Amino acid sequence: MLALAELALAALTVASVVGLVRLFDDASFLLPVLPFALAGHLVAASSRRASLPGWFAAAIAAGGLVVGISVLLLPGTTTYGIPTGQSLTEATRQFSEALAAFREVVAPAPVEPGFILAAAAGGWLLAFLADSVAFRIGATVEAAALPATVFVFGAALGAPDHRLSTTALFLAALLAYWLALRVVGQWRAPNRMGGDSRRESRWLLRRGGALAAAAVLVAVVIGPALPGAEATAVVPWRAADREDGGSRVTISPLVDIRARLLDQSDREVFTVAASARSYWRLTSLEIFDGRIWSSKGRYRKVEDRLATAVPAERADTITAVQDFEIGDLASIWLPAAYAPVALDGVEARYDDDSGSLLTEEETASGLRYRVESELRDLDGAALAAVAADAPTEVAEAYTALPADFSPEVRQEAMRVVDGATTPYDQALRLQNHFRDGTFTYDLSVPAGHAGDDLERFLFETRAGYCEQFAGAYAAMARSVGLPARVAVGFTPGEPGEDGRLHVRDLNAHSWPEVFLAGYGWVAFEPTPGRGIPGGEPYTGVPEQQAVPEERTTATTAPATTLTESPEPEGGDTTTPSVTDGADDLGGAAAPGAGEEPSPWPRRLLLALLAVVGVPVAWAGALALLARRRRRRRRAAATSPGERVLVSWTEVGEALAQVGAPPRPWETPVEYAQRAGGATGIDPGTLTSLAAVTTTAGYGPHGVDDDVARQAAESAATVERRVRERLDRRARLRRALDPRDLLPDRPARLDVRNPPGASR
Repeated sequence: MLALAELALAALTVASVVGLVRLFDDASFLLPVLPFALAGHLVAASSRRASLPGWFAAAIAAGGLVVGISVLLLPGTTTYGIPTGQSLTEATRQFSEALAAFREVVAPAPVEPGFILAAAAGGWLLAFLADSVAFRIGATVEAAALPATVFVFGAALGAPDHRLSTTALFLAALLAYWLALRVVGQWRAPNRMGGDSRRESRWLLRRGGALAAAAVLVAVVIGPALPGAEATAVVPWRAADREDGGSRVTISPLVDIRARLLDQSDREVFTVAASARSYWRLTSLEIFDGRIWSSKGRYRKVEDRLATAVPAERADTITAVQDFEIGDLASIWLPAAYAPVALDGVEARYDDDSGSLLTEEETASGLRYRVESELRDLDGAALAAVAADAPTEVAEAYTALPADFSPEVRQEAMRVVDGATTPYDQALRLQNHFRDGTFTYDLSVPAGHAGDDLERFLFETRAGYCEQFAGAYAAMARSVGLPARVAVGFTPGEPGEDGRLHVRDLNAHSWPEVFLAGYGWVAFEPTPGRGIPGGEPYTGVPEQQAVPEERTTATTAPATTLTESPEPEGGDTTTPSVTDGADDLGGAAAPGAGEEPSPWPRRLLLALLAVVGVPVAWAGALALLARRRRRRRRAAATSPGERVLVSWTEVGEALAQVGAPPRPWETPVEYAQRAGGATGIDPGTLTSLAAVTTTAGYGPHGVDDDVARQAAESAATVERRVRERLDRRARLRRALDPRDLLPDRPARLDVRNPPGASR
């Protein structure tokens, strides 16, 4: 019955952890997290059943958690499976990143390592505390509050997806736990009038289970259909429930870029038929807090031609028309060539400052629309004549840096642009600084632009992907007075036989934009292996992008002429806030041709083998040591009397396993009489063997070989009968207990009154 309650509580913990699926893009976090929750219950139950003190059980749980995290989540930081200082450093870093992202992330978030680490540790601690509260303290009902808190946390912050399924699972687990407690209570205090507690418990399980199933069914089927179920919350604690319902919050697309680039998937995001190749821009990020680039724009409903807050009256423009067909792009932004001037085919909103289009739908996936853009025909000689006279509002907003911005980075930026006399010259020098061959394109570096990360990128590793290059460029540009921001989108993609450009995950990209008076926002390309279409006259870099054949390198785009799309026929505001974390721009990646399988099945298999193999190896080692000690002890007994004494010692060791160890003050006969009565082992055999032992140890003539042989046979009989009396748990405990092999301690005076002694 206790096991029933333990399993029900473990199921409740599992249900609460599964409920966290609403916080993430997918359920891949469950594979590494659930074993930690189950292991927490196993450690707590095992320690409690072994009657270990609470503080000792907590120490074991803490040690197990450290080892589990190091071996399963941070295997590269251990030495032969043993945690090292690097394990602590990496765990701290991942926890810090998870905490920083949690402050601003909006569900569903990507399954980042820091979130997995936090969820695994939380699941382990939740399980251990719930078990301790329920079965050590005895607060069985209150113990359910712990997993309930975790479930409510996930429900409050999670996305609407999986709401009914996770709620049904948790309700079923909660009712099953309460039913198990009722059955345990019935078993411990049966109805004295009924007489058959087993039958009553089975009846309670059947009827209670049926009622619980009916309750869950009613809750998830009828509950959502009740009047008011879909009404606005009375207390509008969610941003979407407040009166300014036009506001929309999403996550920084920079993190989505990294996910796409790391996946290196051939999954098609969208296709476009365009009259000119371009970077397909989603939005730009103008806020830098020293840790992440983000944005907050004001969007008006698109009803006529689009305008920009910073017109480029000095730039020659080329009109380009693009027909987009969006596939799996769960973004609220619509890709378009910069700068868009007209939109047709969808309802959308537009931000003048960033030049970004925002869909009115939940995401852009499945949309078809046409964009007309004015591409700037830029020339280096003309840009070099631009003076540093940006509008005050632009200069203030786009040169802002945190107060604790690294002075070393600022000094490095000043060194790079030293001698440049115009804003364009400064911007070009910053770009070429990253493309001089000392920096490397590398997808394995961690994300981030915090002070330490920025300095590490610039002065130590000098390796990163587009996020590092664009963010570092923009921060350095601002530090020398150049208005700069970070743009996010995709490179042009590869042309297909249908005459359209096919844009995939591997085309995700980020680049900086610098404001030049009279020309507006001008894109530069500091990332090695990437080049802006049509940008070579002023950047000096030919068009380049990643291609499916060589995903981490780039190729210069072929001179392909695309079919021009036909010309099209014939203010509310909203505030989207881009925050840290990860944007669900594309959802879970489909398995690609080069995608590596998940390492978790192998890790869990190794962990399972370790859980089973270590105790087996331990038991085997103890058995070998015990056999060796027995053999050496027998070999040392050269006379018949010594062999009898060895047999009596082995009998004492066997009887100790059934609760009758010898006492220092007892004679062999006294011990035989007490042990025989306490254990039920044949008293006659024990008494005869005790008499022989007394003669061998204290008799004047000792014993002969026949007596020694009979004593050994009697001892073997006693040991066999002891083994027959041991249940499975006692045998397991005996196999794993090393205390029998420890050296005997000096006997101490037992001041307790032995049985039968006078008081």
